[in-house]
Amino acid sequence: MGWSELRVIPNNYNGETQRIDEQILGLVKQRRAMAGGKRFVPGAELLEEWAAKFGMETDQLMFILHSLNDQERNYHLREPGELLAVLPLMKKTISGDCEYMLTHVMQHKEASLVTLEIKYLLEEDAGEVYLKPNLTLEVLGGEEYNIRRHGSHGGGLHTQMQFMIIPPLPDDLAGLEFSLVPSAIFLERKLKEVKLDQQVDFY
Repeated sequence: MGWSELRVIPNNYNGETQRIDEQILGLVKQRRAMAGGKRFVPGAELLEEWAAKFGMETDQLMFILHSLNDQERNYHLREPGELLAVLPLMKKTISGDCEYMLTHVMQHKEASLVTLEIKYLLEEDAGEVYLKPNLTLEVLGGEEYNIRRHGSHGGGLHTQMQFMIIPPLPDDLAGLEFSLVPSAIFLERKLKEVKLDQQVDFY
């Protein structure tokens, strides 16, 4: 096959699918215009109702609806720029079986990076727990901020997350309020779990 030749990939797209897609795209455009880049999400009770109705997980619904807010349409920043200062934050709270701590803010030229530490408190469950934080940060007070996850790592009873905030937070954090809200970062396809726990003999 020459460089100019393309392999034909089977594609079952048809007119009925096209009509549905055009309706979806039209509604997405309308929904984003209504949101105007702000946070428009339904409450937990309605999310649970829709999850049952449409056979989806609530975090999948949150991912879809959050993307319709189009909050990042004017932000294409990949790197926060030069580090200017590090500000202590040290806000700690306990919710459910976890301790949450916002430790510090790294003030960069183009953005702020806020670090979150999460610790699972039931040590007797060690080895049986893997934290999966489908969360994003909200900052109230001052300007309207564009916030997105900037990385996470950890496992077991502890995980760390970092959030990029644009524009940068003020150096005086006293007038700001911080909250964590549900938000999935990707859609997960639920896989069938096949447990292999039987003896296998080779002859």
